[in-house]
Amino acid sequence: MKNKILSLLTKCQEVHVATCEGDQPRLRPMTLIVKEGRFYFATGGHDNKARQLDNNNKAEFCLLLPSGKSTGYIRGSGKMEKVQDQTVRKEVADWAEFIFDYWKEANDPDYVLYELKLEQIRHMEPGEMVETLMEW
Repeated sequence: MKNKILSLLTKCQEVHVATCEGDQPRLRPMTLIVKEGRFYFATGGHDNKARQLDNNNKAEFCLLLPSGKSTGYIRGSGKMEKVQDQTVRKEVADWAEFIFDYWKEANDPDYVLYELKLEQIRHMEPGEMVETLMEW
């Protein structure tokens, strides 16, 4: 099942990411970066989501899978961990070139890279009514 999920993902795709602010969920579009089976998100250090993740690092993303008149999805949940390793930050920035549209260098202190340490994936094929739950 892992291979099937990974085959549905591209290098970079827009997803919706939910974080928590107190007891209120917060949802926004972000770019999911998939590199070597690992899941990354880049954001600014002063963004609300960075502050929210500092207070509660649990997060979930949802990628819609449209097909004809039906839509399925992939939902992944886990904990976001800040990537401190400069080599990894640079490798991900080089992999997902759009990062340099926002930050000039991978060592820019405002460039915050998170790795989503997946715990669960939920998948539903377009046209289906039941999702599959998988521990990652």
